[in-house]
Amino acid sequence: MTLSPQAGVLSLESSPRTSINLDNAGRAFGWFCVLHVLVWTLVPALMYHNPPKDSLEGIAWGHMWQLGYEKHPFLAPWLTALFTDVFGTVGWPIYFLSQLSVVLCFWAVHRIALPVVGKERALLAVLILDGVYYYGVGAIPFNPNVAMLPTWALLIWAFREALLRPDVFRWLRAGAFAGLATLAKYESAILFVVLLGALGILPEGRRALRGRAFYWGIAAAVAVAGPNLYWLVKHDFAPFHYALNNLNLEQNVYTEAAEVQAPGGLYPPLLFLLEQLGALVPMALLYLPFVRWDRRDFGLRSFDRRFVFIMATGPLLATVLFAVATDAKLIARWGFPFFSLAGLALILAFPPELSPARWRRFFVGLLALLALTVGGCYWAIFVRPVHTGMAPYSIAYPGRAVSDYALSRWHARHSTPLRYIAGDRWVISTISAFSTEKPIPYFELNPAQSPWLVEADVRRAGAVLVQPIKGRPGDEEAIRAIRERFPTLQDEIVASFAQHTDATVPPVRLWIAVLPPAAGEAPGAVTGVRAQ
Repeated sequence: MTLSPQAGVLSLESSPRTSINLDNAGRAFGWFCVLHVLVWTLVPALMYHNPPKDSLEGIAWGHMWQLGYEKHPFLAPWLTALFTDVFGTVGWPIYFLSQLSVVLCFWAVHRIALPVVGKERALLAVLILDGVYYYGVGAIPFNPNVAMLPTWALLIWAFREALLRPDVFRWLRAGAFAGLATLAKYESAILFVVLLGALGILPEGRRALRGRAFYWGIAAAVAVAGPNLYWLVKHDFAPFHYALNNLNLEQNVYTEAAEVQAPGGLYPPLLFLLEQLGALVPMALLYLPFVRWDRRDFGLRSFDRRFVFIMATGPLLATVLFAVATDAKLIARWGFPFFSLAGLALILAFPPELSPARWRRFFVGLLALLALTVGGCYWAIFVRPVHTGMAPYSIAYPGRAVSDYALSRWHARHSTPLRYIAGDRWVISTISAFSTEKPIPYFELNPAQSPWLVEADVRRAGAVLVQPIKGRPGDEEAIRAIRERFPTLQDEIVASFAQHTDATVPPVRLWIAVLPPAAGEAPGAVTGVRAQ
């Protein structure tokens, strides 16, 4: 291995003794991506009876093709609905979409790493990311967090290219990816803060600020995100209120349904930091076979070193500092997009010693980690519930049976398609996602959570109402409130559905009722979705 600086870029040339060399490293990267997609599409497709909640909610959202939703922008819902519609089923297309997102992130990381460390180490920078929870089992359900993985990585890649060769085309490309990152999740604002910091820290960034091309990039970002920005203004920035509630900075219509996070006795920002560092431990263990402890290089002599370390550490540090300053509540899964360059940063800090024996030890470790992860999934889904009597609720949920039954209640009286499904958010998302009729969801019977409709249209067209029976004191009170609000309800029934698990668990119990169309209205005559 030789170290040769070229134009400020560290070039790590491959040793002829390595089992993966400059000739086959590119091919190995392609095969790794294919295998990653196959494994993490097949594992949930074979083990999960029901897709996770976030994905079902995304399908229900996406089928309405709105420019924004009450929680998030539209990129993830649109893609989720598109893939399920194209492939004609709910389940494996969601997992396939997730893994395509992951390998697109890998591609961007590989493109960043190639000019920095060469082909062989660029491959390694991607391979060790499989040791990060967020790129494997954590990315099974497609949701806005997973949508950020490729959009953030592509933006970082395009931003680096624009800094090094600051022409209009490259800044337009970077701006377009910034717009896509915005459309993935508003959490992308964290990355924008880090990028702005890089513009001030790096000489190449300060030079870009003095040129016109950078401002064309700003225009491209605004243009791509523009439809959603218009929607936000029109709807009083509703998703921001939801985000502030999750951060424990505002109380709103989501407060009662929001998860309450207990800090466990630790200072919340510190707890979040430890959770994120813990997610990196398997990656560090995978890298151990290559480490030579007498070879450490934490210097920031070159542009690429400074750039990589800013991008690898900046989002996490910015988030923790924000939480310290605002006393915000942080949730571990918000760290999803932070670590795409973690592997590359590790390689730069601890230059690897590559040899056939070290590569063999690495692949043994990688296969062992994969086996443990898949085995852990099997244990959590099929073994643990039998011993604990606690089913994996979301993935054991009888989603299709619930959907078919709810629609049968409507069709027992009406021959036209069901236009609206109303009630509990997760249940009606499931019904809407599995149904070929794609009824419009009315979440929690709350107009603030369903800005795409007005209740008058629901009353005119009719709906099916659904409320879970959880055996709590508030069950009867909730149903009584619905009856008072809709006095014309028909066909009320409490139905039970067995969960798909070998564990001895109670069935899912649902109160289901039909709201008939208003007098004089034909069922299904109202289209229902408001133009956004």
